[in-house]
Amino acid sequence: MKRIVFALLLIASVVAGCGVRPSAVIAGAPAPTGPANGAVLYFLSGGQPVRVLRPLAEERPPASPIDLLAAGPDESERERDYTTEVPPGTAVLDQSAGPNGVTVTLSIGVTRLSAMAVDQIVCTARDALGGSAQITLRGEGTTRGPLSCPLPG
Repeated sequence: MKRIVFALLLIASVVAGCGVRPSAVIAGAPAPTGPANGAVLYFLSGGQPVRVLRPLAEERPPASPIDLLAAGPDESERERDYTTEVPPGTAVLDQSAGPNGVTVTLSIGVTRLSAMAVDQIVCTARDALGGSAQITLRGEGTTRGPLSCPLPG
């Protein structure tokens, strides 16, 4: 008896649907066109890397995203409690494609970087380079990688 009641209730709920009534197409604004004038950087929030879009001034040529990351959070980012473990002065010296992804040569020894700084640099480089899956960091004769960003891009 219980099985019959359960089966009838199941059939009734499937037939009734979810209760959402159909509506007409809702038009939105047109999609934005052209490149976004900003850099994607990965700062830390609560000790975890987070994706931050930093608007860039149109009159200045864009700096390397890793150079921006090494400069630290700007005023509005600091107000939102974003921090960085990337040492000040870290700069990209070279980028080259290889069989294991992209190698990014930095101005500092990469073995001295904290795990969070490595994640920040790898994620920022991945997004700047168009989503390359593997990033190898090189600097002052040391190498780390190939590495992947632990966050979705």
